[in-house]
Amino acid sequence: MKKKISAFLGPTNTGKTYAAIQSLLKYKTGVIGFPLRLLARENFELAKKFLPESEIALITGEEKIIPKNAKYFFCTVESIPENLKFDFVAIDEVQLAADYERGYIFTKRILNDRGLKETLFLGSRSIEKILLKIYPDIQINKKPRMSKLSYIGYKNLTRLPKRSAVIAFSQIDVYEIANKIKQSHGGVSVVLGALSPDVRNAQVKLFEDGKVDYIVATDAIGMGLNLNIKNIFFSDIIKFDGLNKRILSYDEISQIAGRAGRYLNNGSFGVTGKLKSLGPELVSFIENYEYSQINKIYWRNSEL
Repeated sequence: MKKKISAFLGPTNTGKTYAAIQSLLKYKTGVIGFPLRLLARENFELAKKFLPESEIALITGEEKIIPKNAKYFFCTVESIPENLKFDFVAIDEVQLAADYERGYIFTKRILNDRGLKETLFLGSRSIEKILLKIYPDIQINKKPRMSKLSYIGYKNLTRLPKRSAVIAFSQIDVYEIANKIKQSHGGVSVVLGALSPDVRNAQVKLFEDGKVDYIVATDAIGMGLNLNIKNIFFSDIIKFDGLNKRILSYDEISQIAGRAGRYLNNGSFGVTGKLKSLGPELVSFIENYEYSQINKIYWRNSEL
């Protein structure tokens, strides 16, 4: 039997990850590689509803939970075991192959990681042309977004609607904004990479359980954390990427804004704090789920 290679491509909130987990469950062994530790953890927890804990493993740069009889692995893309073979292999957010910092790892997975029976790539439609170039016979499923996304303009930090997430791009800004929201609204969750896994998971749980109605986070939230967020507010669209300060691309802003609205519930995005507005071209790009075509991805020779 020819090994099946397919892709689920589309904007946020299309059910791509859920579909991947359903595919995983059809096989005796499988692995899904995620772009974030938080995301691997979230889906590891979700898998407990379908599978015995003794069969599920979690591997990230921070956490390793590997039961003796583990059959299903939830990992960060960097942490996928090289010494094991799986019936099913899925790689999430494959458009990150075009990212200067980490792209080569995603490219390596796209080129080399194969399920014995099925390989599935998840991501934005921006990567479609590249995938077709590498695998002319790939089966591509284009998934539409389940809910509508609308721009609601500027809202003061003291007047944010409930079930809102505010995006900031530095630790100082995250805590400063969280403090202002706390003074006006009471409880608030904070999510950023510098927190330990336990603290971060506890902060996410507070928001998910409805104990707080506001969450302040870095852009990591844009990579697929399935939080029950109704509104996303940007406090800035400039970030330090390890080398320089730069303005986020339309696709990055759209990816983050797309976390608003879950399943069939419509979502909205806006601006707050120092950021007073988003340009009409950018708003149209987000509301119409547009994407920029990726024409090159990064690769690194691992056998020098």
